[in-house]
Amino acid sequence: MKRWISVIAAVATLSIGVVLAQNVMKAPPMAPYVNVSKALKGALPNFIPGLGTLYVDAKNLPEGPFLAYDKSGRLVKVVFMVPLENLGKKSYVDIGTAALKGLGVNAKIDHVNIIPSGAHPGVDKPHVHFELVLVSLEQEKKVLEGDPY
Repeated sequence: MKRWISVIAAVATLSIGVVLAQNVMKAPPMAPYVNVSKALKGALPNFIPGLGTLYVDAKNLPEGPFLAYDKSGRLVKVVFMVPLENLGKKSYVDIGTAALKGLGVNAKIDHVNIIPSGAHPGVDKPHVHFELVLVSLEQEKKVLEGDPY
């Protein structure tokens, strides 16, 4: 009997992981992720060309990860917005693999964009976008309607 309970618990745990991965791969992701545009009361548009529709867990601000979706609700990239002042003070070892694994994302990273950015609503200091992109560059530009942000 105990063995069956263990088997059922293991199957339930795996099922929850699959559900979480499916929910992250399609927008909107489950709580605690919130739509950045709504959280900032419209200070940013809901869809940013080159970046997509962003969701973030507020406890992870300002760095993220931010989940970036195309207009069909498909996860296109996972973005970190690292303040410049943190780059010399904090290590970022295996940030991508750990984040994707923690989110339940089993898709492979096609490429990485590293883009400097000034302050904007939600991130009030100059920072760098580290974008882990799950689709080709051509597909990224097409579905996000512009060059990487």
